[in-house]
Amino acid sequence: MREDSFFQTTRGRIVAALKRTPRTATELSTELGLTANAVRQHLARLERDGLVAEATARRGRTKPSQLFSLTHDGDRLFPQRYDVLLNAVLDEVRREGGTDAVATIFRNIGERSARRHAHRFEGKDAGQRVDEVAKILGEHGVLADVERRPEGFVLREHNCPFKETAVSHPQVCTVVHTLMEESLSAKPQQRTSIARGDDTCEFLVPAKSGTAGGI
Repeated sequence: MREDSFFQTTRGRIVAALKRTPRTATELSTELGLTANAVRQHLARLERDGLVAEATARRGRTKPSQLFSLTHDGDRLFPQRYDVLLNAVLDEVRREGGTDAVATIFRNIGERSARRHAHRFEGKDAGQRVDEVAKILGEHGVLADVERRPEGFVLREHNCPFKETAVSHPQVCTVVHTLMEESLSAKPQQRTSIARGDDTCEFLVPAKSGTAGGI
């Protein structure tokens, strides 16, 4: 989501107009009081950024027109309040079944995720398994990296897509914890947690199995 100030700019006004309905460059120039050339320059920039797409469409009996519309990424510039709804759902689950019920939901999701990705860990050693977990996290919007140390492997998550929910419902983190425990050769030790106010989520995966611990 962009800052509100973005929608006060010319490109932001174009994006807002296209959110309502696809338009031609001429229609945009008339609506926004800009020259057609100026609109096309802004549309070209928005296309380069992957926010707008151009397609040929026929309206009635007129000749085909070049219509511009928002892409998926362009649509995501507008507020996405999934965290508010998710928190409301989890609050209801907690009221009905307690925190254990919330934890069970995310543990089950983590177990299904581990089964779905099990083939990616076959035949891999301890370090390669940690690297694979980092790749899976990256595929889900988490900036993660791995550092090799004498005592094992340090896996760091530098962001959390569900931070706003995890602060109120830390059981959300059970998804990642379960994936790690099901997929790695040794039980990870969590050292820091974004949900608890740290800058990163950091895990030490011991070089030898059987070592456990955490915060």
